[in-house]
Amino acid sequence: MKRKKFDDAELNITPFMNLLVVLVPLLLVSAEFAKISIIDLKLPEGRGSQTSKAVKKRPKEEENKLLLTVIITDSVLTLGAKGGFLPSLFYQEFHKYIPKEGGEPVTVKYDPKDPEPPTNAKTGKQFTIHERQEILLYACDDEYKDLHKVLYNSYGEMITDADGRAITEVEVGDSVYALSNPRRVVVVKDKSEFELRPVSVYDELQNRLMKVKDRFQDAEDSDDVIIAAENQVMYDKIVQIMDAARVADFPNISIAKLRG
Repeated sequence: MKRKKFDDAELNITPFMNLLVVLVPLLLVSAEFAKISIIDLKLPEGRGSQTSKAVKKRPKEEENKLLLTVIITDSVLTLGAKGGFLPSLFYQEFHKYIPKEGGEPVTVKYDPKDPEPPTNAKTGKQFTIHERQEILLYACDDEYKDLHKVLYNSYGEMITDADGRAITEVEVGDSVYALSNPRRVVVVKDKSEFELRPVSVYDELQNRLMKVKDRFQDAEDSDDVIIAAENQVMYDKIVQIMDAARVADFPNISIAKLRG
């Protein structure tokens, strides 16, 4: 029998190359890459979690700092520091308008879900931002229903006891304190000079800041306060918080953005 002779033929790799051209980008797109992050973590001491080289103390520059911070959102104000936080102040917001055409001031409750300004009953037009005179914040319960009320004097000053706690009643002969800096002692002579009013969040913030100032006078940053606000917080509220901080002897004020 005669054997068939086969001529040598070149291998056609074009289809294979076409496959790689399609497959490689597809694999790259679908691949998951590992992400590396570094967490600065200090575990509790005395439990076998610390190495001999672990830092045992805070840096000296941070040991005596208070890091006082006022956190403000569209419905809550909280005062905190390095050691923790005071109970939050839930509040209802009211806007006071003075019509350009004259007439009585108008105070309306502000609803963050319906931020449109109210209508001027005289002109039938909405009030403008230039007619808004003041933003009032009144402390309320955590369900945003009932306003908290305390005593104010005829000068509009909140009344507290010797420990700085707001009070709701007095008797003739009592010695109480008007919220000023320094606090002013008032001897009650006539109970009619005092009135229960909704608690201004700005007043209570000033009250708390003054107590913090008295207690931590030796802190390295005893003149400093940080105001951290959400994006939607109106600047008018931040300005009034700054005013309360200055009255409480915190002249160094920093503004920060509160991250969600």
